[in-house]
Amino acid sequence: MDDNKPKMTVVAKSLIPLISIVLLAGCNTNSESGTEAGGNSGDVDGLYKAGENEVVIYYKRDSAAQSGDPYAGWGLHLWNGEGCESTDLEAMNIGDGGTSWDAPFGYTGISSTYGAYYVLKVNPDASDPHECMNFILHKGDEKAFGSGNHKVQLRQLDDSKGLFGFHGSSQIYYVPTAERPVAIDGRAAHWLDGTTIGWEAASTANKVVLFYSEDGSITMNDDRSIQGQDGHVELTISGELPEALKARYKHLASLTALNIDVNAETRHTLLKNQLVIAAYNESNKIIAATELQTAGVLDSVFASKEGGNAIAQTLGAVVEGTDVTFKLWAPTAMSVSVEVYNEDKTLDSVYPMTEDADTGIWSSDGVSGALNQFYRYDVKVYHPTTGKVEQRLVTDPYSLSVSANSLYSQVVDLDDTLLMPEGWNDEAYSRPQLSKAEDHVLYESHIRDFSFSDSRGTEALNGKYLALTEDTRESVTHLKSLQQAGLTTLHVLPVFDIATVDEVNRVDITDTVGDLCALNAKAAVCSTADSGQVIEGLLQSYDPASANAQSLMNDLRMYDSFNWGYDPFHYTVPEGSYATDAEGSLRIKEFRQMVKATHDMGLKFVMDVVYNHTNASGVNDKSVLDKIVPGYYHRLNANSGGVENSTCCDNTATENLMMGKLMVDSLLVWADDYKVDGFRFDLMGHQPKDLMVYALEKVKAIDPDTIFYGEGWDFGEVSNHARFEQATQLAMAGTEIGTFSDRLRDAVRGGSPFDGGVNSDGRHSLRFNQGFGNAAYPNEEVIESAETTNDRLHNQDIVRLGMAGNLADYVLLDYTGETKRGKDVDYNGAPAGYTKFPSENISYVSKHDNQTLWDNNAYKIATGIDSAKRARMQTVSLSTVMLGQGIPFIHMGSELLRSKSMQRDSYDSGDWYNRVRFDGSDNNWNVGLPREDKDGANWDLIRKIIADPSVKPSQTDIELTKQQFLELLKIRSSSELFRLDSAEEVMKRVDFRNVGHGQTQGLIVMTIDDGTSVGADLDSAYDAVVVVVNSTAVTKEFKIEGTSDFELHPVQKSSYDSEVRAASFSNEIFSVPALTTAVFVLPQGESQGVGLPIDNSNKDVSSIAPFGNTELYLRGSITTWDAPAENSNAKFSYIANNIYQLDIEVQTGSFNMKVADASWNAETNFGGEVSVTLGEANTLTAGSNDNVTINIAEEANYRFKLDATNKVNPTLTVTKL
Repeated sequence: MDDNKPKMTVVAKSLIPLISIVLLAGCNTNSESGTEAGGNSGDVDGLYKAGENEVVIYYKRDSAAQSGDPYAGWGLHLWNGEGCESTDLEAMNIGDGGTSWDAPFGYTGISSTYGAYYVLKVNPDASDPHECMNFILHKGDEKAFGSGNHKVQLRQLDDSKGLFGFHGSSQIYYVPTAERPVAIDGRAAHWLDGTTIGWEAASTANKVVLFYSEDGSITMNDDRSIQGQDGHVELTISGELPEALKARYKHLASLTALNIDVNAETRHTLLKNQLVIAAYNESNKIIAATELQTAGVLDSVFASKEGGNAIAQTLGAVVEGTDVTFKLWAPTAMSVSVEVYNEDKTLDSVYPMTEDADTGIWSSDGVSGALNQFYRYDVKVYHPTTGKVEQRLVTDPYSLSVSANSLYSQVVDLDDTLLMPEGWNDEAYSRPQLSKAEDHVLYESHIRDFSFSDSRGTEALNGKYLALTEDTRESVTHLKSLQQAGLTTLHVLPVFDIATVDEVNRVDITDTVGDLCALNAKAAVCSTADSGQVIEGLLQSYDPASANAQSLMNDLRMYDSFNWGYDPFHYTVPEGSYATDAEGSLRIKEFRQMVKATHDMGLKFVMDVVYNHTNASGVNDKSVLDKIVPGYYHRLNANSGGVENSTCCDNTATENLMMGKLMVDSLLVWADDYKVDGFRFDLMGHQPKDLMVYALEKVKAIDPDTIFYGEGWDFGEVSNHARFEQATQLAMAGTEIGTFSDRLRDAVRGGSPFDGGVNSDGRHSLRFNQGFGNAAYPNEEVIESAETTNDRLHNQDIVRLGMAGNLADYVLLDYTGETKRGKDVDYNGAPAGYTKFPSENISYVSKHDNQTLWDNNAYKIATGIDSAKRARMQTVSLSTVMLGQGIPFIHMGSELLRSKSMQRDSYDSGDWYNRVRFDGSDNNWNVGLPREDKDGANWDLIRKIIADPSVKPSQTDIELTKQQFLELLKIRSSSELFRLDSAEEVMKRVDFRNVGHGQTQGLIVMTIDDGTSVGADLDSAYDAVVVVVNSTAVTKEFKIEGTSDFELHPVQKSSYDSEVRAASFSNEIFSVPALTTAVFVLPQGESQGVGLPIDNSNKDVSSIAPFGNTELYLRGSITTWDAPAENSNAKFSYIANNIYQLDIEVQTGSFNMKVADASWNAETNFGGEVSVTLGEANTLTAGSNDNVTINIAEEANYRFKLDATNKVNPTLTVTKL
């Protein structure tokens, strides 16, 4: 998924509200005020004059409250994490963990105009893709800006560098705002079910009134009174929301509940109106007003099974014999009709549609003769983004076919044999089958990249679906060779209908300058180049160290055929630009031909899906969903009502029932009608876990062999499960839905995808952050130190863990000599190991996002290192994926040293940067500087790197890498030992040597046992395997005592690579040349032998704490309920064998207490209705809300021993010392 710049919503207007509000959990403490820093504030017009790398938060309280110091004790809780890393805690003299809740960061000064202000430092070197800073303004447990966490969005700051807020309001402003605005502000009230509305402002109101207007004419007068309404309903303030609604809408749990008492008919009418809610004080003056968000009530009343059950209905153009019935869910619409068009798009007929008041579904009568005709809906509905009633023509969100450029939907019958390739519906048709998910090897491709550069085959089909049907093409020949070696699955980037490629008028690099200038007269080449010049030739003429190529491609990219396609328009229609004719249903047949051709090669077919956002919302030309049910299908900011865009674009709300239904219904069409074998979910972490699990269940009913995997990243307005349990990496453990593992990726590549630019010390993080795969030769920016060495050794631990399936419970000896489980190995503050099944580990070192592996290594590898060594590093990196447990994911062309000329984000960079030459003639290195808007900050470094001629690979290098990769495929596919299907199998068979203190840097030695001690004989050919990955610059030898009879794997004995053929085993010593991965096998005799059992002699499993790095404390009146300090004397020590122990002096008395961590996490918050009996084991319960009681009759030292053998019900024994 590309990281496009966020779009500004219409609702935001000039006062941009703070986005991304999430709940705070586990703050059961009191606090005192932070330090007050006065002095010269540099106050200008009431504003603090912010310096470089400073941000100011202003906080104003009502004047009535200002007696004495109204801001005493009010401070900021600050921390880095959750996708926001830009707070320079060190510069503010705050520890890495952020402020303590009971010691917030105090105000810097007080402005008479804007209130107290807090000056924060911004870290200019932060690796922060979202450019934000976390904060909560609070005094004890009272929070100034509402119940949620807040984020400073650095991109939204104006010249004041300030955020402005008012006590009691969650609305934050990015322009200087001196007085609390009273206007119809945002959409901060939430109608959640048939009778309940939640609104924060109601908590201080004396009366709350709901106003409605059919024509959308409600406004607020200058005297702060409402006008333009058709009527009103007075609401009842009823306190807290019901528990069921708090659980359903976690991010709204603190809102004040309002009861609305109207009958079903009135409610339905209200929901079709503009709705404004106003809060009044005791003087009957409006103190707040806002519009309503209605997704909750729409779900409750119309969509849910308990309501109208619209979720169970069939939608779209439903073909029944010769008739077509049109069905559209639009419960807030005032009227809907369907317009049917002839082939030339002239209007044929208009058919009225009638609403079912229970479901909100509008239906036409059966229409005869409409099959294959085009249609659109005419929808009249109030739209909050424009503030008026809109009547617009819109395509069908359930479209199955569309016209060119998706201007019209088309009625089709997917069972029509005219839309099927020969043999598509034959009983003999079978999809390739795999015995288990771990058998997959995924190959990530893109329809245009795949065949654009082919010289064999039909030229008109280059970059099209049908290219895959031509056997003699270079691309298809290469793909077949991969399949024959062991590749199982072709994964293609989005192939549903997208909004960003013009399907009628476009120009590509194979066209002329004149063709470009006919579409884009402002292109710079229009005044400098001959109109007959072919664009590709012009690009070839440029100096690659210049900005010319990227400049020309920038002028071209809005008009060419290339885009990754993460811009959904219609979710269940094949993209037209990949068809030979985008007009109508031919795209359906050609898509099916592509799938069949892939299956005929013996490959499964997986498609990339993007249900987390759309290209547009509101009344934009390319908006569909939001024109039909405004504010429902997209996830809205809880206060402003603006569409959230943390994904890049306009986020969808798959937590809402009908958006979830659309996703599942769409998946079922692709799985059933197009025979798609699996799905990769873009930004899956923005979707509910429950929905993903349900969707997989439904799709597996069609094909039990279906695979789901996706991006489990945790960020944005949903982060930390703020709105629902997300489908994130850790949450998906146990579901057998895979998530991409950034752990091994970063450890092998070095650094992170967000590295870039120049640090304050003049070095480049892209350069000095070397990884396991490219650190054989330190470059000039690497500073050798103990810290650098430890970082590299830690990377080796993470690579090992990744090769063991990234399992949470895998036991390994880390580089410090400590025995750890995978979940206790650190990855940037998160558990490195998180899976429960190997199949949940999607292992990769390169994919479409970020620099290719070759380009990443170009940043890291020292100047002057020849291309042959660089090519070997590429294979070493790929081997960590190919020979590890889990599911390998390979970026197309990695095996050909693919380059994108250092492009970090090539989503719209065209064929020039994205092409792949499958004939091995070139890898596309150094064809021009990458896009300035993405990589301009790195240009100086890139120019230095491309000036080194050794970086350019030869055809010999490319061929060697290809052959090495084919051998890795053969080795993996030849043995079940590389494809273990359970955590149990991995943990009893897979081990690592060269671990702990004194290990050799750059060397991984993995053993896989298939001897008698592990049970089933999974590979009758071998009793054990030893994989030696040598990423160093010299030959390495490693001794495993007791080994004998090992030999090089048969594939490598006859390898294309002479270096690996030189690897050897003799006298317990494995010898492997530099920059080489060698696989050794122990041949099995007539029966299963002893094998090579796991070495547990160096691992102390008893030293592994049951709760990992989480500290436990004795909390309550016996010590303190407050958050414990770092040096707390109430902290338990971990002893061994699941025992935690605390010795502490206790006075006489009766006490309430718990054993818990510092944040009251449910898994480590132990209590229960238990009265402790001294000297006996008392059973506690994790997550209990009840306190434990204890009576102490004698002041003395006592020992508290927690036995966590049972982590859900540990026992607590208290004895007097």
